[in-house]
Amino acid sequence: MSNKMNCMNCQNAYFFAGGVAVAIAGKLLFKSAGMRKACVTAMAQGMKVQKDVKVGFQNLKEDAEDLCYEARMEAEGEIENEEAEAQAEQKNEI
Repeated sequence: MSNKMNCMNCQNAYFFAGGVAVAIAGKLLFKSAGMRKACVTAMAQGMKVQKDVKVGFQNLKEDAEDLCYEARMEAEGEIENEEAEAQAEQKNEI
């Protein structure tokens, strides 16, 4: 039992030491000029993609609104045509 406890303590110590090492390496890496430049470039590209997606979505929305308006106008025109035809038929019957 004592041997298992020693092994677990060693394992926990290794995990702790590994975590500290990763934190230190990460801090040094993220402070470097090259990493900063890479992060800024990635952020700029992400913002460009976001802007392009917004523009594309706005274009799709406008196209859908135009199609809906055209369909509504066409439907109203057909209704008006049907009413005019019905009135013409009534006049012909009289």
